[in-house]
Amino acid sequence: MVRWIKTAYMICRQILIKNAFVIAGPERFFPDGFVYLKDGAVASSGRSSNCPMIRNATVIDACGRVVLPGFINPHMHLYGQFAKGMSVPRMASFRDILEKLWWKLDTALTEEDIYYSALLGLIESVRSGVTTVFDHHASYGSISGSLGLVADAFLKTGVRGSLCFEVSDRHGGKKRDEAVRENASFLESCRRHVKMNRRYPLRGMVGLHASMTLSDHTLAESRREMDSFGVGAHIHVAEDVDDRGAVRRLCNEGILRGGTIAAHCVHINRSDLDLLKRSGAFVVHNPQSNLNNAVGVAPFIDMHRKGIPVGIGTDGMSASIAGDVKLASVLHKITMSLRGGGRAAISAGFAETKRSVMEVNPAIASEMFGMRLGVLKKGAAADVIISDYIPQTPVTDLNLWAHMLYGVMNLPVRTTICAGKVLMKDFEMKTVDEEKIILGARKLAKRLWDRI
Repeated sequence: MVRWIKTAYMICRQILIKNAFVIAGPERFFPDGFVYLKDGAVASSGRSSNCPMIRNATVIDACGRVVLPGFINPHMHLYGQFAKGMSVPRMASFRDILEKLWWKLDTALTEEDIYYSALLGLIESVRSGVTTVFDHHASYGSISGSLGLVADAFLKTGVRGSLCFEVSDRHGGKKRDEAVRENASFLESCRRHVKMNRRYPLRGMVGLHASMTLSDHTLAESRREMDSFGVGAHIHVAEDVDDRGAVRRLCNEGILRGGTIAAHCVHINRSDLDLLKRSGAFVVHNPQSNLNNAVGVAPFIDMHRKGIPVGIGTDGMSASIAGDVKLASVLHKITMSLRGGGRAAISAGFAETKRSVMEVNPAIASEMFGMRLGVLKKGAAADVIISDYIPQTPVTDLNLWAHMLYGVMNLPVRTTICAGKVLMKDFEMKTVDEEKIILGARKLAKRLWDRI
């Protein structure tokens, strides 16, 4: 069994990134800029002419490339990595997808599978510039201690993470209670670590599957756990028609509230939009997964217009958010056009995806970790990436997001830094032996597929 790593989280004391095109936030950029990191936080950033004289710092020359805050993935399933390439039977419904693929896979996972799945997903995260991952874990064949194994992978790779176990009644009361205890155990461990070091890179939430697989008793138990630890829930909401009506029920049960992540919210109506707005919960849009599962398209534009904080995640389809962000930027032009949107349809999705990626995703993470994430300003977390993109045309306040969408997200990430620790430099992983992990994972995947 892999042990939960207890060692201190090491950081580089000083890093100076120079000769960079710095995107420090939604409306702040420096064509010829620098970023200075010290003790795991941003010490300063700005124009190169204002760069302080620093001794004994690790210097990284960006060579004119874009430097920006690390991306945040607010809804991910790391345990699904071994599903890549797996043969599956024909599916006739979303329920089939759950029962014939995901629920079979998660009950077959061993402790080694859990650890290696997390490592694979986090390596992909680092390579795509994602420095914070909100993971939603399930392994009903190996529940107790499973979040510790996932935590090991986070600490090993150096990625910042929020973890939870997916509580469900689908396997009966005994398994459900074990899942509830696993969340509580991990939350208690996090509380101890954070008390000693508020910059500890892991946090926890109360994980829940979906209203359709949760009894009133389970929701009540989970709500008590949320109250006890002062955390929100991480739950799938109205992803499929079978879960229609979930918003009202979860609001009535006190699950949808400030700090909660409501993933998907595809099958919701106007009344649900009002309830979501009043609840204070975050919604996470996962367009690639929704289309892949043929469950529909979430009312992303309507939620933004309502003032609901909507982030963008991946739901395990990928560790990189770029694909979902680019899809969201064009998908809703179609939905608005079908509603007779006219001129509004042509621009639909552009400003909304910018808000989701550069404002809402950082807000979700900042609230969870109690520090500023998603910006490069003094005091913010030293989560920084260097894209391979060098702006080829002028950049202004009006077209900054266009450069992000069609430039940064079209090219790979060269260097990834989280909490002041260099996780990847010039495409080379620094914290793990990627080749060795992949070789081990292939052997585990074959055994897993044979068991399913």
